[in-house]
Amino acid sequence: MATQALYRRYRPRRFDELKGQDHVVKALRDSVASGREGQAYLFSGPRGTGKTSAARILAKVLNCDNEHDGEPCCECESCLAVERGTSYDVHELDAASNNGVDAIRDLVEKASLGTPGRHKVYILDEVHMLSRAAEAALLKTLEEPPPHVVFVLATTDPQKMSDTIRSRTQHLQFHLLPGDTLAAHVKWVADDAGLDLSQAALDAALLQGGGSARDTLSALELLASTGGDVSDVTDLDEFLAALIDQDAGRILTAMGHAVSMGHDPRTITEDIVRHLRNAFLSLMAPELVVMPPDQLDTVAARAQQLGPATLVRAIERLGSALVDMRHAPDPRILVEVALVQLTDDSTAGDAAALLGRIDRLEQRVKELADAPVRPAAAPTDPATGRALLGGAARRPASEPTSAAAAAPPTAEPAAQPAEVPEPAPAAAAQPAAAAVAAVSVADAWEQTVKGQLKPLVRALYSAGSFVGNDGDTWHFDVPNEPHGKKCAEHRPAVEAALSDAVGAAVTIEFVVGGKPTGRADAPAAPGTPPPSDGVPTPTNAAGDAAPVAATAAAPEADEDIDLGELTDAPPESVQTPIDRLAEAFPGSELISDD
Repeated sequence: MATQALYRRYRPRRFDELKGQDHVVKALRDSVASGREGQAYLFSGPRGTGKTSAARILAKVLNCDNEHDGEPCCECESCLAVERGTSYDVHELDAASNNGVDAIRDLVEKASLGTPGRHKVYILDEVHMLSRAAEAALLKTLEEPPPHVVFVLATTDPQKMSDTIRSRTQHLQFHLLPGDTLAAHVKWVADDAGLDLSQAALDAALLQGGGSARDTLSALELLASTGGDVSDVTDLDEFLAALIDQDAGRILTAMGHAVSMGHDPRTITEDIVRHLRNAFLSLMAPELVVMPPDQLDTVAARAQQLGPATLVRAIERLGSALVDMRHAPDPRILVEVALVQLTDDSTAGDAAALLGRIDRLEQRVKELADAPVRPAAAPTDPATGRALLGGAARRPASEPTSAAAAAPPTAEPAAQPAEVPEPAPAAAAQPAAAAVAAVSVADAWEQTVKGQLKPLVRALYSAGSFVGNDGDTWHFDVPNEPHGKKCAEHRPAVEAALSDAVGAAVTIEFVVGGKPTGRADAPAAPGTPPPSDGVPTPTNAAGDAAPVAATAAAPEADEDIDLGELTDAPPESVQTPIDRLAEAFPGSELISDD
């Protein structure tokens, strides 16, 4: 005797066992409990989300002898007959195979006949497959059904149904199950069924199920039959890493490995598109991502590196390849060409590839413009091992700076080394304290607080990072202002967790590119010094602000200073962003805006 499949063995029998569809459960249970059940329902949603199960539960409770608060007892003869499929009160019709007008006319004729129970329930699955003539035959009965008849129409594609049918039903939409809800359910099923599977196998089943309870349990059963072996599961993160590195060889190797494991190229492409969608949603709406919590952080980090423009382009290009695969003699070639074009813009001639190259060039220019100018390392005195003051700006002896410099120098008595006062302890302690606070908050965030947050909150905050602080207020950089508003909804919980972790009050302010969200920068008042970003301004002995450059260039207390060695830095020692860009892209040409 064949073993019953997991999705059938653990099919919900009551409304409170229906996972992830609380809005549907509340509507049906309340209507039955109050005696206001409708005569025609339309259940729509993705496959494996509980549409047919909910229809059978509704049929049971409408004829249950011991109904309580809108729930069937599952013990009376009527409930057991519905579960066995032998009830005279419940009639199921697969509209995919009985989509003709004759089948619907026969149903309409029998609908007016009596029934042993209180209600006669007709469940029409995949009702969008009915022909136009069959829909027309059903329409009149839906408009004026017999008082004891209840119709439940189920479909995965309600857009294909006529508006006249939909307008005569109560439309309830089923959703894919949230990741945490489905993970808990799969863990319970595995334990109850006695399946000894690792966490990696459970995560693989969740990933393959994609939010569908039936698909997830089917994947779980397949993994159980192979002993929890996940070696044949496609590593979709490898494709994202190849897109980030722009490595065509790496992405073709990943595709070849997946095909060698027996996976169909079209199925692999669909999995990649689904993974890219999850990465895109992790940037725009993390609450919609259906993934194990520990994998969500990795996908969010990959999405930050790729950016929304690249993700959208990859989804569009692979989507077009899926359409072309229908009539291609070798679908693998099409998907490989598409993957190479995504990793090497020179092989793609479309406008999207050109825009992608321009976007990366602009990003590179911005990085070079924002990068600080690094001075050349100062030479050291071979006799003392100390850096020579002004040595980095010196010219070689063969290139005198002036006629006076080219002349033999006149011997002068060596200048006595000047005594440099040591900095005040309080001034030195402030940057040190800020550094310690920065390290403690950063460590607390990455090692403790981030892992304790709820999956939704962790997904939202994984798209940003701490970029600095102003006292107890920490600046958290987010991709855009709408994302900052979503993060702000959970700010109290995050601030409380950080404060507990570091033992001090922590306040978070959200910024986009260094600017606070929701506020425009106000012009500075005349005479107001620029902000110091939390670093105290150096002062001289009189209490006046000292130049930052002078303070940074102050020599050590025991360093010998020879004022005769001081020279002006040559203009060519400081590179402009254009010079650095020319070095980064040899052979490039600067084009004027004119």
